[in-house]
Amino acid sequence: MKYNMIPFLHNSNTTGVKVCGLRCEEHVDIAVGAGADAIGFMFVEQSPRYLQRHDAEQLLLQLPEEVLGVAVVQNYKNLSDFADWNGWLQLCGDEDEETVANAPRPVIRAFKWDELELLRWDNCPNVEALLVDGSTGGLGETFDVTTLANMIPTLTKPVIIAGGLSVKNVAEVILQAKPTAVDVSSGIESTLGNKDPQLLCDFINAAKNV
Repeated sequence: MKYNMIPFLHNSNTTGVKVCGLRCEEHVDIAVGAGADAIGFMFVEQSPRYLQRHDAEQLLLQLPEEVLGVAVVQNYKNLSDFADWNGWLQLCGDEDEETVANAPRPVIRAFKWDELELLRWDNCPNVEALLVDGSTGGLGETFDVTTLANMIPTLTKPVIIAGGLSVKNVAEVILQAKPTAVDVSSGIESTLGNKDPQLLCDFINAAKNV
């Protein structure tokens, strides 16, 4: 099953791309065709990219085996609801180590850039990757990756960089920090919550061609 496979995070030959907040079949197909390695489905109700679980499950069926489906949640009451989710979880709230370690699926731990938080979650069981953002998530805020770039080689877990990435700056961030992957959402939108197919393709190409 998909959640047991070794995904893009363990392939060091190229920078992975996770696209977050897709909500329709067309955009999922475009992302997969352009070379996305993971698709994030947003289950945070206050997000403009929110998706009902049933709709996300239908989109999940479109993903080939090599593309990881990620359920993005924040302070979700009962993570056992995702025991049957055929993918990973991205936790981006105030979840503690016990919650993360006991999650029913492998976890991408997302948090706002902070050196202590980076070290904290690098040592947590069940965390498969660290998603370092410029904000608490989804706000499109960049951050200076200089210190993070110096720390990445010392970490035990892969790092995904997020926050304000776009076609204009993704190559520079990859060259400077050399993350395992990058994550994009607002940077490929024409309006808040609405993805632009051309920006989506251009971003993936820019990241993959570094």
